[in-house]
Amino acid sequence: PYHLLPLPLSLVGHLQIPGPRHPALLDLAMALCLKQVFAKDKTFRPRKRFEPGTQRFELYKKAQASLKSGLDLRSVVRLPPGESIDDWIAVHVVDFFNRINLIYGTMAEHCSETSCPVMAGGPRYEYRWQDERQYRRPAKLSAPRYMALLMDWIEGLINDEDVFPTRVGVPFPKNFQQVCTKILTRLFRVFVHVYIHHFDSILSMGAEAHVNTCYKHFYYFIQEFSLVDQRELEPLREMTERICH
Repeated sequence: PYHLLPLPLSLVGHLQIPGPRHPALLDLAMALCLKQVFAKDKTFRPRKRFEPGTQRFELYKKAQASLKSGLDLRSVVRLPPGESIDDWIAVHVVDFFNRINLIYGTMAEHCSETSCPVMAGGPRYEYRWQDERQYRRPAKLSAPRYMALLMDWIEGLINDEDVFPTRVGVPFPKNFQQVCTKILTRLFRVFVHVYIHHFDSILSMGAEAHVNTCYKHFYYFIQEFSLVDQRELEPLREMTERICH
């Protein structure tokens, strides 16, 4: 289990994901999470790493450099000339998983079986869980249980070489973008739940600007490549129109 110490927000964004020879830096990078301390039972995962020297690591660095340069987020998400769209999507899916997992982790103590007995986005939207193992039929679950299953499921996929290959010359599976659509659709539901049910926690931590920026980056990306059905975006439509104008 990781017991992470809070670090100043000024450090956020100044560390690249380190290679396997630097475990101490990896722990430090994982600690950069809105000055919060993660308990061992929270929905939190070590970051998926891009190995230095690989094309995907270089793409990751390029994407991060663009983010830090102050470019408009709509421009940042566009596919760089000459790059593979599958590689570009893979890099962003992993990065969004890391970021959204951390965002949920910061306020997970406020999301309990009692406070959130159903994974929902307000009174109009309820999300049920289905997978190929325990829940073969859509199941009504609490938000924390849904989140735990979701993070486990995504982590399993991005670490599966048959789905997210990391070896040079190994192609992506034919259904890769379909898999990414499912991942990103479910990650969007985390935003829905956090914004609608836990926005007061975001405000109390002073994390509104950080979460909004992450959301805008995510939104522009999925719109650029049409990766999430527009109907899934409806719960946050009014807010999106306001902050993503």
